[in-house]
Formats: sequence, structure tokens, C-alpha cells
Amino acid sequence: MTSTNTTVLDSPSGAGADLPGREDPASIIDVALLTGGIDRPYVVGLSRALTAVGIRLDVVGSKEMDDLARDGATDLRFLNLHGDSRQKASLAGRLWRHATSYRRLIGYGAAAKPKIFHILWNYKFQLFDRTVLMLYYKGLGKKVVMTAHNVNTAERDGSDSALNRWSLRVQYRLTDHIFVHTEKMQQKLVEDFDIEAGL
Repeated sequence: MTSTNTTVLDSPSGAGADLPGREDPASIIDVALLTGGIDRPYVVGLSRALTAVGIRLDVVGSKEMDDLARDGATDLRFLNLHGDSRQKASLAGRLWRHATSYRRLIGYGAAAKPKIFHILWNYKFQLFDRTVLMLYYKGLGKKVVMTAHNVNTAERDGSDSALNRWSLRVQYRLTDHIFVHTEKMQQKLVEDFDIEAGL
């Protein structure tokens, strides 16, 4: 089994149970939350929960969540690296927007203060995100954690392939810790991707 392990978020000992509080400034953790520019409700809730326990947070998102910058949280810095995904554009315009987002992500990674990168969602091109971008983050010395909302979305949707499973395996094995929502998902990571069950 790989040394990556998992935590079930709904378990009593799940994420956040032993995080430092604001009373100990020396133990404040800096985290970059990579949102893929989507899922505003999840991002807002998680951001508020993390800053409430004293985590300093860089939220990398899109225009749809830019109200986080006006939320008043002093421990949160919002970076719109993905632009406005709701804006209509031609195919060339969308490709330019995606290329710009990746250029910004790569630049951010090199300059980012946080040593922990939490991938809430990958961005657009799964194969690139799961392999090249992961290797880049690890090469920068970042500790990468991620939330696996679905262990294998393509399998669920009936469009799985050997390439999809290979790229998932690469991402899961390069990740230092994976958060899942249920014990069944944790078991699937163990059985299908040889990931060690954690807390």
C-alpha cells in the first residue's frame, strides 16, 4: 500500500478535531485551498470553518466566489485566478481563459507562502491536473491534501477508462492525505487504488 492515507470527514476524529486554535499564534497553519473555481457553497462553508479554528487561508477561486474577499475574515486571502467562468466565450476564448488560469496557478504555486495545498476540486483538464500539476506541487515541496468528493466519477458515470484510472492512481499516490465523506468511499480507495485507510 502507498503511504497516502485517508480521513472520513464525518467521523468524530475527522478533519479539524485536533487543529490549533487562535490562542497559539506559533502554531497557526497556512493553507492554500485550490477550488477549481467551482462549488461556491462548499468553498464558503469550508473557508469559514478553517479560519474559525485559526488557519490562515489562501482561497484560489473564480469570480463566482469573490465575495469571500469582502467577508471580513482577516485570516483569508482570496485570489481570483480562474476569472469569470460564467462569462460566455468562443472555444478559442475558453481555451485562452483555461491557459491563463493554468499559467496563474503555476505562478501562484512557485510564490505561495502556504506549504499545504488542499485540492478541493481539480481545475479543467483532469489528466494534466492529476499528473503534471501534482508533480509540480510536490517538486515545490508542498504537502498536498485533497478532498475526494467521488473516488472515481467516470466509473460512476459509466465512462471509465484505463487512462482515467491510471491518472487517478497517480494523483492519489502523490497526495499526502485524502479526505472522503463516507467509510464506503474510504474502502473504495483502499480496494481500487491501494491507499492506506487512516483515521
